[in-house]
Amino acid sequence: MLASVRARISLAAPEWQLQPLALGQGVLAVLGRDEVRAFSLPDGGLLLAEPLATPRGVVALAGGSLVVAGGDRALRIDPGAKRSVRLPPLPSLPGTLLLPERRDSAFVWAVQTSGRLFLRQRLDLDPTRSFDQSITLEGYAGGPVTVLRDGAFFYAAPGGVRRAFPASRPRPFPTQFDLFRLLPARRVDQAWAVGRDGSVELWLVGERLRVERRFAAGAPPFDAAANERFLALVVVDEPGNAPRRFRLLVFDNDGQRVLERSLPPGPPETGEDWTERAVENRYVTLGDGQPFVAVGGAGSVEVLELPGGRRLLPR
Repeated sequence: MLASVRARISLAAPEWQLQPLALGQGVLAVLGRDEVRAFSLPDGGLLLAEPLATPRGVVALAGGSLVVAGGDRALRIDPGAKRSVRLPPLPSLPGTLLLPERRDSAFVWAVQTSGRLFLRQRLDLDPTRSFDQSITLEGYAGGPVTVLRDGAFFYAAPGGVRRAFPASRPRPFPTQFDLFRLLPARRVDQAWAVGRDGSVELWLVGERLRVERRFAAGAPPFDAAANERFLALVVVDEPGNAPRRFRLLVFDNDGQRVLERSLPPGPPETGEDWTERAVENRYVTLGDGQPFVAVGGAGSVEVLELPGGRRLLPR
């Protein structure tokens, strides 16, 4: 009976967004349950493994470094470095999303989606200088949000989406698209829109919203990532009468599928924490300027070279 009930519980298109791994310039950081590990790429060597209380998220900065948020401190991991730089903690409540400040890599945005507050933090060793500013964006209700390549916020709002710089009034764009995730695309005036049903559109964000590409992933998404060359999705097939199956799909900017990989089966769907264990290693990330895709989480991680799919990690 419990197995049949769990089979009917969907794990697709979750309302929350976690950030357990990120790709920087030749470096991958992966959050564990109480640590952070960093690997050099493409060789896959372990750069560092450091204990970290309450790991909360990791994000890539514009310059190729990575910032990790923990309960009592933040860490900056620079490309090739074998030691991290310890920083004051970033504000991080449940549901906080880390976003890069693309105009200045000395800052990072911590978006408290539940409180709809955007906090800009200076990545400075002095804790008295950490806080820079806080803003709210007109119409933002805690849904999908990203930072475009020119540093503008692009976010879901009533009636569609809006684009805004921190100090400017947002520009609205009406759309009926059922959004799961918004992601930056190749150009400063482009964005990927991923739908809750697995539909995908590439938008040109100009005087109005224009659809430049449209295709279907074929299954609802669980996670999504993008860089200037590729869009990566982890999708979940939930037939109900058969085991749940997760797949990695990677598309180029023309919407052509360049890679598909079935992910390893998850643990048995038993116990009170079965949903957490089922999705623990189903997250995906891409890095700007990096020909790699990483998929996994605290339990395991795999790195594949793009577009061919050669495995770099684990070996």
